[in-house]
Amino acid sequence: MVQVQDAAQRAHIKERGDRWDPEVTYVIGHQRPDTDAIASALGYAWFLNQIGKKVTPARAGQPGEQALFALNRFSMTPPLLLTGVAPTFGHCARHQGVVAPDAPLPAAMARVAEGDRIVPVVDPEGKPVGVVTSLALARAYMAPMNVTAMLAQPCISIAETPVVFRVSDRISDYRNQLLRSETDDFLVVSETGRYVGVATRSRILQPPRARLILVDHNELSQAVADAEEAEIVGVLDHHRLGNPPTAAPIPFWVDPVGSTCTLITEQCQAHKLEPPEGLAGMMLSGILSDTLVLRSPTTTERDRAAAEWLAQLAKVEIEAYGQELLHAAPGLTERSADEILDGDRKSYQMGGVAVSIGQVEVTGMESLAQRREELLQALEERREREGLALIGLMVTDIVTGRSHLLCRGEPWILTALPFTRVAEGEFDLEDMVSRKKQLVPMLHAVLEEAF
Repeated sequence: MVQVQDAAQRAHIKERGDRWDPEVTYVIGHQRPDTDAIASALGYAWFLNQIGKKVTPARAGQPGEQALFALNRFSMTPPLLLTGVAPTFGHCARHQGVVAPDAPLPAAMARVAEGDRIVPVVDPEGKPVGVVTSLALARAYMAPMNVTAMLAQPCISIAETPVVFRVSDRISDYRNQLLRSETDDFLVVSETGRYVGVATRSRILQPPRARLILVDHNELSQAVADAEEAEIVGVLDHHRLGNPPTAAPIPFWVDPVGSTCTLITEQCQAHKLEPPEGLAGMMLSGILSDTLVLRSPTTTERDRAAAEWLAQLAKVEIEAYGQELLHAAPGLTERSADEILDGDRKSYQMGGVAVSIGQVEVTGMESLAQRREELLQALEERREREGLALIGLMVTDIVTGRSHLLCRGEPWILTALPFTRVAEGEFDLEDMVSRKKQLVPMLHAVLEEAF
């Protein structure tokens, strides 16, 4: 009797995480979180909680090998995983009293008298088999039978077929269908079909929104899935601006330092707060990772000062631990193409076209030639699938401080690249090691000039 959404319709809707809580504010890093994204979510959440703002650290994906090494090294628990923050029917459901299928009509009448517009009819297994509406009750009352017989009828006898959604169904996937629906009340069930509650049209059209504080990024293209449907309530970052507009003013702090963890460290120092040993080690890891142990051109004196303070708290020596951290990630031969290309890849708009650049750190370029063709093919597949004008992988040797760029893109873009071509699809970036401060600005200039 229950009308669950068409199976074919569900098949083409990508499953998303729906575990976010409307009552919680999440501090969350970017997709494909690197060490700084994981550490800054943990560090900033700790700091905000210390000053009286209740928040929860979160992550938008699985930590990389280096981040996992740091988490294990300092016995830290990873932030909560959120795979998506779209409002779902589960977020709009409110539990409402039910009746059994064989319950007499007065049981449903009592619910309507208390203000319920519909009364779910739920079987002994907890699964809805219909709904009783006030209109159905009125029809039963007007039927040509005596009152005693009418009142003795079971609720199931006048139950109507409801529209049912699962708790994880994203509201945005069904918005057009909802606007065409003749009912204002919908049943919500668990993934196993058990009754959860009732979602009204008014609440569905104005659902609760996830509250996010973005760290280590400020662009929606890099944020957790469905972030455009969330409420951004704060930003702490060290990258270029590409932030979305907000409905109201928010705390927005973007500063040109080497690591987001440096900014958090400075806030801790300003408030005379010392992070615990493990958290200090994790934040130090974020700084050392993003600055290649303070050797990257993105490194500032502020990063060095923050690292020294955190190293004392974490009881480690910067250079020795930094080398451990940089060598924690496996080489090119030990990783799949997906891990290499997507482990640290970010999207950009440059000159009106879509560009995506990944970066991977290695301790020698010897294995690059072995994987070149495979990686170039995988880059081309992503370029076509994602509609990109250019996609690249910056391979950085952390020992020599040099990089190569594997890329696929529009021929005119590849021709315009100001780098030495060493092989088909491969360019020598010489002593360039920073994607943010060196490669991306140069690519941006090339594409802006072309348009």
